[in-house]
Amino acid sequence: MIKKLLSIFNRYFLFFKDVYFDTFYYFRYSTLRARKKNNENLSARILAHVHSIERAFSLKNTRKVFGKDLVNNLKQLIADIDCKDRYEFETRVYKSAINGHNMHHGLLEDFYHTNWAPIKRYKHLFFNRKSSYIEVVKSRRSIRNFSKKRVMETSLLQAIALAKDTSPSVCNRQAWKVFILKNRKIIEQVLEIQNGNSGIENIQNIIIVCSTITSFFDSSERNQPYIDGGIFLMSLLNSLHYKNIASCPLNWSVNKSKDFALKRILNIDNSIIIVSLIAIGGYGKDQVNVASSYRKPLKKILNIIH
Repeated sequence: MIKKLLSIFNRYFLFFKDVYFDTFYYFRYSTLRARKKNNENLSARILAHVHSIERAFSLKNTRKVFGKDLVNNLKQLIADIDCKDRYEFETRVYKSAINGHNMHHGLLEDFYHTNWAPIKRYKHLFFNRKSSYIEVVKSRRSIRNFSKKRVMETSLLQAIALAKDTSPSVCNRQAWKVFILKNRKIIEQVLEIQNGNSGIENIQNIIIVCSTITSFFDSSERNQPYIDGGIFLMSLLNSLHYKNIASCPLNWSVNKSKDFALKRILNIDNSIIIVSLIAIGGYGKDQVNVASSYRKPLKKILNIIH
């Protein structure tokens, strides 16, 4: 009996110890802490601010006036980086965003010579069984201007089945849950809670990707619901694209109040973790604007240990 109690105590102790260190290191190294940010913190903020400008241009109806505070913050962030040579990529995307913003507002100041722009033109080439893997994954883009073409339920279910059949999971436990929202009233309630979808045109359905906590064992797997859910999410985005369904992932980085609010609306149990939302709709025949979302050079992310 004593051994069993000690074993239970030890498991709980390890869990709280691990959670403590998760909290400690997140507080220490993320941009949450009120201290002088390091270059990596600044880089993350710059890329997020640039993407906000790209996103504004990817909408069908870009507001006539936007981004003044955003641009001022961007200028301060780029000035604060103290090792410009190592952050050439951040400087380049910054220049593309500033150029796009100033041209949109008719401003002549701060014009930079660069062939990068905050948006690209995208036209969907419809896939079939002969389409190659590289064609699918290299051409997927987050669409914020869906057409009114109806998404076929058969295609949607096939995309989810394809993601299910091809996504790996820890010990093959397959802890995924998928909710498809069709009710327009509920969709509008959910989008209001998510609060990062303004300006997206013609959303037909919302997909909610989840993981079940009940599928995981101990403290060492406390982050696994998000890992497995994230793997499934990317598989699903590619599968939707392959089935000619346009999509835009909507992040679910929210506080617990919003998380509980969404679960109440959808009657989702608290044993389920919401990983992400996906807005879906139709691809049109015409070109649309998409965020450029330039990628870091390989050398920025790659470390080879010999």
